[in-house]
Amino acid sequence: MGVNDRMIFSTPPAEAMKVEKLPVEGESCPACGSGDVRRYPVGWVYGPRMAVKCQACYHTLRHEKPAVADNWPPFRTLTYDWEASLAERPTAESRGR
Repeated sequence: MGVNDRMIFSTPPAEAMKVEKLPVEGESCPACGSGDVRRYPVGWVYGPRMAVKCQACYHTLRHEKPAVADNWPPFRTLTYDWEASLAERPTAESRGR
C-alpha cells in the first residue's frame, strides 16, 4: 500500500467503530441458557438487518428487518420500505411457469 492509499483509505478512529448492543429483555439463549441476549445492527448478505445474538456463545437467535426507529442503515433511502411496482415484480414467464 502506497502513501497515497494510506491518506485516502485511512483506518477510522476506534471510537467510530463501536456498535451499541442493546439488551433484549425476557429472552434467553436456547443453546447455552445465558440471559445475555443483545440486539444490534449488522450488514448481511440479504441487506441490512438487526441481529439478536447471545453474547456468551454467539448463537444467533434471529435476524430482523430494521424498523425506521433503528436508523439502520444510517443513510437509508426514502423508498427502502416501499412495495415494488407491478413493473418491477417478476412475471409468471420469468419464473418458469
